[in-house]
Amino acid sequence: MSPKIPRPKAVTGFTIERRSSCGKIYTTVTLSPGTAVPMEIFVRFGKAGGCGSAMADGIARLVSYGLRSGLEATDAVKALSGIGCHLGSNTCLNCVAESIRLVLVHLDTGRDLNDLIEEAALAEANAVSAHEFN
Repeated sequence: MSPKIPRPKAVTGFTIERRSSCGKIYTTVTLSPGTAVPMEIFVRFGKAGGCGSAMADGIARLVSYGLRSGLEATDAVKALSGIGCHLGSNTCLNCVAESIRLVLVHLDTGRDLNDLIEEAALAEANAVSAHEFN
């Protein structure tokens, strides 16, 4: 990996609210100035504190360090996707991965981020309904 790039004092970013099995989760993806590629993430739960919040903060720091050191954002999405827990597949880390993925789709296509979020939520709801039906 490349040496970690310094963080500018001000950056542009997107904050996405998602519902997980643990409640609301907010993922902020900031962009590197000039290149508009993800350079760091921040993860916050709708409720403060707890082990989940501490773990999410640690993972966000590691992913951010990786992004600022040459990690491709798509590889971060792959690494965080599919991690389940006793509460099911709609875990905090899957929501973080999905949020990063949605920002990448927005950056690649120019599609409205709110539309992408709504489409993802609808697809997720349909998948849950289909799974419960079977």
